[in-house]
Amino acid sequence: MRRPAELSDLPELPLSRYRREFLEALGQGPLLLEAEPGAGKSTLAPLWAFAAANGRQVWLIQPRILAVRGVARRLADLVGDELGQTVGYQVPFERKLSQETRLLVMTPGILLQRLLADPELAGVTTVLLDEVHERAVDQDVAWAFLQEVAFLREDLSLVLMSATPDPALQAQVPQRLFAPGRCFPVAVSYRAPGDARGHRQPLEAQVASALTSIADWERRTTLVFLPGWRAIEECAQHIERLRSAGGPAVVRLHSRVSESDQRRALDPATGPRVILATNIAETSLTIADVTLVIDSGLARRAVYEQRTGVTRLQTRRISLASAEQRRGRAGRVSAGECIRLWPREEALAAVDLPEIRGTDLLPLALRLAHWGSPVEDLPWLEAPNRLALSGARAQLQTWNLLDDKGGITANGQQVAAFGTHPRLAVLLQTGVEADGLPESLLLLALALHFEALDNSAEDWLALAQSERRRNPFWQRQADRWLKVLGCTEKHGAAIPDEALQLAFRDRIGHRQESGRYRLNSGISVEPDNTLHSEWAVFPVIASRGKGHSGLGWALSLADSDLRDLSQREETLKYTGKQGRCWQKVTQWRMGGSVTDETCERIQGERLVTALLNDIRARPLVAAYPWPESAITLWRRARLAVQESLVSLPDVSEAALQASLSMWLAPFINDSARADALPWEEGLRFYLGFEGVRSLDTQLPEHVVLPSGRTAPVEYPKEGWPCVGGKLQEFFGCEQFAMAGGRVPVRLQLLSPNGSPLAVTGDLASFWRGAYPEVRKEMRGRYPKHPWPEDPLTHAPTRSTKRHLASGR
Repeated sequence: MRRPAELSDLPELPLSRYRREFLEALGQGPLLLEAEPGAGKSTLAPLWAFAAANGRQVWLIQPRILAVRGVARRLADLVGDELGQTVGYQVPFERKLSQETRLLVMTPGILLQRLLADPELAGVTTVLLDEVHERAVDQDVAWAFLQEVAFLREDLSLVLMSATPDPALQAQVPQRLFAPGRCFPVAVSYRAPGDARGHRQPLEAQVASALTSIADWERRTTLVFLPGWRAIEECAQHIERLRSAGGPAVVRLHSRVSESDQRRALDPATGPRVILATNIAETSLTIADVTLVIDSGLARRAVYEQRTGVTRLQTRRISLASAEQRRGRAGRVSAGECIRLWPREEALAAVDLPEIRGTDLLPLALRLAHWGSPVEDLPWLEAPNRLALSGARAQLQTWNLLDDKGGITANGQQVAAFGTHPRLAVLLQTGVEADGLPESLLLLALALHFEALDNSAEDWLALAQSERRRNPFWQRQADRWLKVLGCTEKHGAAIPDEALQLAFRDRIGHRQESGRYRLNSGISVEPDNTLHSEWAVFPVIASRGKGHSGLGWALSLADSDLRDLSQREETLKYTGKQGRCWQKVTQWRMGGSVTDETCERIQGERLVTALLNDIRARPLVAAYPWPESAITLWRRARLAVQESLVSLPDVSEAALQASLSMWLAPFINDSARADALPWEEGLRFYLGFEGVRSLDTQLPEHVVLPSGRTAPVEYPKEGWPCVGGKLQEFFGCEQFAMAGGRVPVRLQLLSPNGSPLAVTGDLASFWRGAYPEVRKEMRGRYPKHPWPEDPLTHAPTRSTKRHLASGR
């Protein structure tokens, strides 16, 4: 093994020249290493950090399992040691590490588990987060947690590595190091997805056509980017029929194939081959001999619908950033080619949206409770949606994973040990009986965990039993769960209804006349298996076109069960009946139907508390109507803070929501009406007398125009204030602004009859540029009004020429 001091003798890569700057930056606060593809960041940065670690551990975080294995293997080769010794790795269900391991590669999910188990990261000196530009939710959460750890541990170095510039990262991490990449020229061509007649071809036909358009394709190594496993299989079969005897091997690079097959796909010694892969080959993995890339331009992504609680797998067009990453794969060792299977004129989004905007927040909500820091205090790149997170917490509380105050319970802490979704942990926890865990429940949990249930499988149990016998991952996960539960497996027992009802309470449906089942979320589910019961629970729900289908279990529910299983919803209602009062309405819903309801009049302090809670549960202005004067006051205050005009308290929506009890509650009493809450009075109190007076001076509600007329100012939600007036009222004026010229004003210049002529924020430019054309058109239409050749020498006026001549 090479000693750390000997690691200066490493492959010469574009990043190599920045070794001194990198080492100087370690320990000086977080470092953002922006390195173009081919720069060598995944190879050199962790080895440099390891050389400087003085015997402590360095962790490298890679977003994909395949990349973890590949990078760890390459680093072990460079260190000159067996994998699992100095360099090790850990991914779900697999680890190669030892007491000697000092450089450990892992996935973000494993990092989060380790953070929750050891928040101080004892013995770790540097953590490197690779490919952070991908903005996977586990990466975002890990980054937020790690910053808190680094605040407590000044000796912990954090390095974020990105192949694509990210403005959010750049704004949060001032210490940056940029390194150019190494990529040979790659010629890019585009192919429309249709044949000569314009008919759209199947994807496998498009790939085959692009492949055979290259004369020497059978002597080259080609990387084909496809959206998913089905597309990989269909393309593999199609290409196998095309290739000649002794032609290139057709190999698959996917998590479903064995590790030996994955290594074969990556190894240049295998010879020419056609590698069929998903977006796992975009980053981190280097396939040295690829000179041809065929890019379908598609990716299969899981999109979680917060309203329905269903994850839809959608095939979508990739972003421009991803397309460039894929193109670069063809130019690592020599000039290459990239064929894109979409029209050149098709516009792509610049980057993919962060995953945190469209993901199931139940696991995140539980992790946040386990971590302990208030969500609003964490240094997020983008904070999770507040309302969606609140809904996730409420669901966790019904499962007794969180207590009434949002703290994690003993059951909630046990979920981390399960290593699965909280819903499945609840299924396992509640399914344990006196003599063990029913085998059928264990198999259902395994099938759901590995997303292996086919909606149409009536014989799912036999298929799950077969998969468990052959799949070591299933076996390891089953052993892990039984160990955490401290029980044995009970063969031949049915799945307890109580476990299904609790874990999937929000997926209990009531049968409709159509045979579909209506759920509380508002969706109706078409059962893919035979069901005739009035009630059913659907652990598996999938999108089908615009609707949903699912694999269901029949439930036999007595009337006494309905309220206990129903979802409880509380709403605050203002009614003009009974002397205009506020009521708390509690409904119990299941299967889209109300199973019970109570109404209770509330007043006094209870009303204030209930009203503030109701306002906090929704966007501030959407909760109850605001008068226009209050909205304008808030917008003026935000603009004043934005431009540093007035010293005011925090007027962001989050701050106002958090301090409702201070500024709104004092003005609420039993006579408050839902359509006339004291928004303006409370906001003026919050801003303070001096603050409002300064606001009226700097950003007034009305201004005096050059003509002498007082005009109202409109403050839009975004952008600069707006003022309207007849064009003649601005004669002689080259600049119109507020706050001593610090706040521009957008002027809507009107014709004599009040119709808009122009909108400008620069009067001087308008007079020089657009005014002569306006004058030419308007002077004939409105001859009674002045239209001077030089508007800057004419006095501003609202009068006609006759009135001006008479002195009126």
